[in-house]
Amino acid sequence: MTSAEGYTSESIALAVAPKVPALLSLGGSIYIVWSVLSSREKRSNIYHRLMLGLSCSDILSSHIYFLGTWLIPRGSSGPFGDVYMAFGTPETCSYSGFFNQLAVASPLYNVSLSIYYLLHIQQGWKENSLKKIEPLFHVIPALFAVGTAISAAVGEMYGNVFWTCWINPDPPQKYFRYFQWSFLFAPVWICILIQLSVMTTLWWTMRKQERLISRKYALKAPTMTGVITQNINNSTVNGGDGTATADQSTSFGDNSASLAFSAKDDRKRRSINEEGKYSSRIAVQGSLYVLAFCITWFFPTVQRIIELGNGTNYFAIQALDTTLLPLQGFLNVLIYLRPKYTTYRRKYPDLSAGTILTIIRDPKKERSLVLERRSMATSSRGRRTKSADNSRISVPSNVSPNQSSDEGHSIIPDQMESGVISVDGDDESEKTNKTEESKDVQMKKSNGTTKPIGTSNVSRIDMVGRIQSVSSSVDEESDLSL
Repeated sequence: MTSAEGYTSESIALAVAPKVPALLSLGGSIYIVWSVLSSREKRSNIYHRLMLGLSCSDILSSHIYFLGTWLIPRGSSGPFGDVYMAFGTPETCSYSGFFNQLAVASPLYNVSLSIYYLLHIQQGWKENSLKKIEPLFHVIPALFAVGTAISAAVGEMYGNVFWTCWINPDPPQKYFRYFQWSFLFAPVWICILIQLSVMTTLWWTMRKQERLISRKYALKAPTMTGVITQNINNSTVNGGDGTATADQSTSFGDNSASLAFSAKDDRKRRSINEEGKYSSRIAVQGSLYVLAFCITWFFPTVQRIIELGNGTNYFAIQALDTTLLPLQGFLNVLIYLRPKYTTYRRKYPDLSAGTILTIIRDPKKERSLVLERRSMATSSRGRRTKSADNSRISVPSNVSPNQSSDEGHSIIPDQMESGVISVDGDDESEKTNKTEESKDVQMKKSNGTTKPIGTSNVSRIDMVGRIQSVSSSVDEESDLSL
């Protein structure tokens, strides 16, 4: 389909498609840069400094993806007809191509991030040890990106690739496709393979560690809470009324050694489990960065492979290329914010996503925002409850609040407002009889053959509740300090 100006629908779609993804990535990358630079704690952390370098690379490429066809020389054409919104010059196209080539730093930074995860999780390197090799994480991506970008500019190889500018000289040079692959696509696929290998190794390590922990503690002694609960159950069965006999009290005391052993064993097991959970969370975080990288760079390389094979451009693949490639910065910021978001979501499950994002942006407002939102929610629930109670009350029009009904029962105004209507008469005597019967039952139980020598059933259940509370406090997950 061709527009009135002579542009095909494919040409228009490819010119417009990168705009919104590029803006999202630009905003996300700028947020990461601001977040790291504004925090002294983050500036001192290797992970955040790597994210700073990756985001700076994404900013350089995202602004070019947004400008897109505006920098392509007027009158340019391609495999889908004339280029839509081509307002540039050969100089602006060279500018676009130079920054597009600088985008190769992003895959290399992703590799640096994967190696950081590998050394930190599997090899157990501490921050001080990682700082000794950190310069390599930044120097290699920067040198390769700047060196190849300058080399292509000196060789005058930048030209129109239909939706932006990159290595595609006009007229074509003899070996320019070799430069395309050696400067970008071969390094990208090498980076993909390295990251997949690293993440596979991390997942295997985490899985192996979990199996060892499960096997080691599978046959350990029962927990402290379990032993106490068992004694209470025994006392209930044998004592009949929930009180312990002398033999049961002795049994309870004999289990003190096993209780101490179980408590100590539980603490050790939970400590190891927490360490394993922390490493697993870091491995998941690293895997998500790899997934985002593969999503954004898969279709550009597939398109180049097809061009090498038969020289054909397929619109569907090209559309996925122009839409997904500019998204890397946006995907990175979602993954970057994920640990904090999940932590606050567990801490405040009643808050909205917008409120949690506001707390992440400005942690100093956490307390005031939580109090404000919960106060609003409480008042809203109170209004709804009052409205519902009023709607349930129905008083006959011919009966006044203080008037007796036909059955001789009076309707009390205060009880009407609360939604509960009671009557005088036999109810009071019934309540009195029930109270007396309850006292008689208690007196009979107290005169039984079994004499209480220990704590009552209620107090023991309360003790179990305290122990469970102490035990559960050990199970609380620690926040991910990334």
